[in-house]
Amino acid sequence: MKTTLAFAFALILTALQPAGAKENYHEKGVNAETKETFAEISQNVRREMDTGGKYEFVPPDERTKIDKTFDDMTALFDQYGTVSAMNQDAKIKLFNDQEVVNSILTKRDRDRVICTSKAPVGSHIRQTTCHTYAQEVQAHQETRKQMSDWKVMGCAGTSSGRGVATQAPIACSYRTNGDGGGRGGH
Repeated sequence: MKTTLAFAFALILTALQPAGAKENYHEKGVNAETKETFAEISQNVRREMDTGGKYEFVPPDERTKIDKTFDDMTALFDQYGTVSAMNQDAKIKLFNDQEVVNSILTKRDRDRVICTSKAPVGSHIRQTTCHTYAQEVQAHQETRKQMSDWKVMGCAGTSSGRGVATQAPIACSYRTNGDGGGRGGH
């Protein structure tokens, strides 16, 4: 009896799996039925890729890809006018183009939340921390700027090994042994 019940339950779950997958799939940012709605959506996306916009962190190579894809999609709408007027091949091309744009925009959305779980130094207890994609990009930019500032000051990236960075966020020390050689430093 238990075996029959388990089999029936597994069969029901198997039958419901494709339906659940469909329910979890949702259309994202770029989804238009007519030439006019597509023009409006693509204009809004381009505006959101400007500084301060939702997609401001889309890198130049991906912006070029989005622009080219939007041009391809515009050509389809110019030719057919609406999605319902498109033949199957054109609909597939439009869908694939939408997915290219949507995947880039989803990845580069400034409000996308990223969580990690790791043990801090000196501990075995994992901690979960979350931040937005915008915070991650800004932290990377600030770190690059800090490293660049230190390099200009002779504090980081020196091949002679003379520069030693202190724990202060911007300051660094430059110690020598008095002979100008940069070794030692008591």
